[in-house]
Amino acid sequence: MPVAVRTVLDDRVARYVRRVKEEQHATEAAVVQDLVQTGYERMLRDLHARYHNGELTFRMVASKLGLSVRELYELFEQKGLPV
Repeated sequence: MPVAVRTVLDDRVARYVRRVKEEQHATEAAVVQDLVQTGYERMLRDLHARYHNGELTFRMVASKLGLSVRELYELFEQKGLPV
């Protein structure tokens, strides 16, 4: 389910967004959406690594991501991450 967010960015992040917006002829919203998606992917991979290192249980990872265990299993499978 999509979520709309209105936020104020740190000056350095705002400058980055403006630069990428100009380079890619994109909207600010598209640039920020890409940043959020990239951060989510990084968090997912970090949590996956912690799960594989035994620091977190599968259920804990699902909880941290706001997913059910089944949804997390499907997500790992979709991303090619071993369960």
